[in-house]
Amino acid sequence: MITFASLNQQQKFVVWSSTTAVIFSTVFVLIAYFLIPVSLPLLNTQEQRLIWTLQFQIFPALMLLAGIVAVSLNRFINNFINPLAGGESTSMRVHQRYLSNTLEQTILFIVASLILSSFLDSYSIKLIPIVTILFVLGRIAFWWGYLQHPLNRSFGMAVTLYPTIVILSYDAFCLLYG
Repeated sequence: MITFASLNQQQKFVVWSSTTAVIFSTVFVLIAYFLIPVSLPLLNTQEQRLIWTLQFQIFPALMLLAGIVAVSLNRFINNFINPLAGGESTSMRVHQRYLSNTLEQTILFIVASLILSSFLDSYSIKLIPIVTILFVLGRIAFWWGYLQHPLNRSFGMAVTLYPTIVILSYDAFCLLYG
């Protein structure tokens, strides 16, 4: 059985970062949902909510584009144009891993958000911009943390992944029992 005491220092740091990320994400969503007034357009139909949600997916897509640009510029400037030649710098490898992970996370997030929008009413649809902002903040924290030290990516990873898991779980629940 795994206990916190049996974990090594790196594992403990990841657990601490992930726990902090869950608390941050929960507080962020609750404050944004209940305390920040959001002026919403009138979205009476599922189609309107779906289109509105799709429009917000520009922000996760821009995070993906930022990774593509970073890898491309890094390759060009540092003469790593041939990706098969090897010899990439640490920062180049971080940019590549950010890009790969962001592609994976973005696909899951977009699917989860679009499905979620079909279950939300015209008031609760304000969750979409809230979780989208959270996603972008998570990607920024992941990338910045990764550039500092590989362990420091764990907070941003959790801020991105755990809300997506919650949304997908809610989507599946609504499909099965709603």
